[in-house]
Amino acid sequence: MKEKGRKDSAASKQDDRQTNKELEEAISAAESARDIFLMNMSHELRTPINTILGLNELILRESQEDAIKEYALDIRQAGNILLTLVSDILDYTKLQAGKMELTDGIYDISSLLNDLINGVSIQLRKKKLDLELDIARDIPYKLSGDEIHIRQIIDNLLSNAVKYTERGKVTLHLGWTKISEDEIEIELAVKDTGVGIKEKDFEKLFGVFQRMDTLTRNTNDRTGLGLAITNRLVELLGGRLEVQSTRGKGSTFSFKLVQKVVDPAPLGDFEKQYSESLHSANNYKNKFIAPMGRVLIVDDNAMNLAVAQGLLKETRLQVDVANSGEKCLELLRRKTYHVICLDHMMPVMDGVETLHAIRKLEGNPSANTPVIALTANAVAGAREYYLKEGFQDYLTKPIDADKFETMLIEYLPDNVVYLNQDRTSDEDGQQSETEISIMESKLSGIGFNVRNGLKYMGNSLALYDKVLHDFHLILQEKEDALRDFLKKRDMPGYAIIVHSLKGNARNVGADDLADEAFELEKMSKGGQLEDVEVRSPILFNLMKSMRRDLKNYLDSESPAQEESSESEDGKLSISDDEWKQALKELAGRLDDFDGDSVNEKLKELKRYDRPESDKKMLRLCEKAVKDYAYDIALEVVNAVL
Repeated sequence: MKEKGRKDSAASKQDDRQTNKELEEAISAAESARDIFLMNMSHELRTPINTILGLNELILRESQEDAIKEYALDIRQAGNILLTLVSDILDYTKLQAGKMELTDGIYDISSLLNDLINGVSIQLRKKKLDLELDIARDIPYKLSGDEIHIRQIIDNLLSNAVKYTERGKVTLHLGWTKISEDEIEIELAVKDTGVGIKEKDFEKLFGVFQRMDTLTRNTNDRTGLGLAITNRLVELLGGRLEVQSTRGKGSTFSFKLVQKVVDPAPLGDFEKQYSESLHSANNYKNKFIAPMGRVLIVDDNAMNLAVAQGLLKETRLQVDVANSGEKCLELLRRKTYHVICLDHMMPVMDGVETLHAIRKLEGNPSANTPVIALTANAVAGAREYYLKEGFQDYLTKPIDADKFETMLIEYLPDNVVYLNQDRTSDEDGQQSETEISIMESKLSGIGFNVRNGLKYMGNSLALYDKVLHDFHLILQEKEDALRDFLKKRDMPGYAIIVHSLKGNARNVGADDLADEAFELEKMSKGGQLEDVEVRSPILFNLMKSMRRDLKNYLDSESPAQEESSESEDGKLSISDDEWKQALKELAGRLDDFDGDSVNEKLKELKRYDRPESDKKMLRLCEKAVKDYAYDIALEVVNAVL
């Protein structure tokens, strides 16, 4: 009987072990299924959220109604919170499942710092907080490590510091200790003068969806995953996140990580660079206006793009942005630019590789466009390096607004830049008002809101008149480009051009044309080819009638000039066959992007006595060449051939 009891007991234990094993497997399978579900859902949710936020940004930019803008701002705030939460869930799930991938790569300390500061700059300004930098000048500027997750860790700590600080400052400290010839330990700390944390809440700090004592935290506090993810990431990278906090005085979060040294050259005085850029931004006054100037800014960091766009807002430049080298090349296949500003440190294709690709890109009308390097690399020899690689110039980050504008004035074509000091000012206010009223009486009937246009031109009548001449010339260029993209059924290309047309029209007060362009921009961005095909003729008719009426206005305003230009003595004779042969030679030079020889040929062709249609063709071609739009100029010539 005892033997039988022992056997029964052993069998029971075996059954229990089997049951426990099956239960553990079932739990593991359930957790795995949960993790996969959460990861998939996080991925899927981000797409519609980004779409909503993108469309909401269009509402913020285009709406003129204060109430609508208020609603849109609320949508932006709530949408960003939702997007952050969804992203946090994805990250935390990956960490829990052990699927968070570490990616070592080379990075620039100064570029990292610049991006992180830009990331919290808006919140700092809104709350009127100071940012104090304590950055070791002798730290090696180029390191190797998991920059993506280091950036995420510091960004989370800075954002939290700003969020829980109502007055005072946030301090970012970066020091280092040498371990060996090719390794250092970086020491980073984020300190704030916020409300602090109770000691009893320390154990909750890195928990999931844990709320701190509401007496010691901001009333707008929300539960989340930020610090839990930050803590796990630091551990994953081989460090430890430490916290020091005093209730009512603030908190300090710090960690240390070992990184490999790629270049031992010292970082230099980053604090000075930041201070100068901050001073420049606070004392900013735009030096010029260039409503017909086209600039492309390329940077993989969204906040850097927003900062650069903000710095150029008052210049009225047409600014396009791209978040990668690949996107930059895609835009260059569809549109020409006067200047390209290109970030150096970008993933996949960095700035130097992108520049070389731009120069080699087949059929690129911007192949010879000046390219300015945007870099946080201010170490000795940087300028020589960028010039050697083929950049026309370079600008260090954080960007100094004054230096940025001075550089753009140098590299933008003279005919699109109007310097502030060159603007005429009417001492007699009544006379100025009279001139405006006369202009309104002539232009309002053909679709121009003169006062809106003047507002964009700094209320300069002389500047407005110059820009109207430029606008008349580009209307044909834009229409031809739009028709071409429509014929090719290329909606992304169509969207780029119609977006540019919208900006041009808005700048001169052609509000109806701008509104129509905006409707087609939304359709083309949504890939609604059939709707674009149906509505485009309305836009083209509007452009055609505006071009005709505007020409009549401009001719009536300067009859003597038109008469002299069209009845010059000493014109040479040329047969139609010889003219056609000369145009073929011009087309060949345009196809080779040979700017000097193109201008020589144009100068020669203008000496001949030709019909008005040929003279108009030469004027359009000359304007396109001045704007480096060789593809448009070639299309103008080929249309005659």
